[in-house]
Amino acid sequence: MPASPTILCVDDEPIVLTSLREQFERHLGGYEVEVAQDAAEALEILATLTEQGVPIPVVISDHIMPGMKGDELLVRVHEQLPDTRTILLTG
Repeated sequence: MPASPTILCVDDEPIVLTSLREQFERHLGGYEVEVAQDAAEALEILATLTEQGVPIPVVISDHIMPGMKGDELLVRVHEQLPDTRTILLTG
């Protein structure tokens, strides 16, 4: 059985991650939702999912985060997964 496509949400604010997860789970069936609190954690999750052959249709990232900013993360995501849609959240 193929793995369910997984949406990855990245934000350093836990309340934002909780809200995104709840909204995706409520309105989008057939997708798993993973969350990360920074770019390093996101890259680890992406590596694991990719290794497991899990499709990753979308990565959503906050812009301002400690360490690597969201735009830098999404550039790296695009380099590794060019078919994955990337969305940058800004305040």
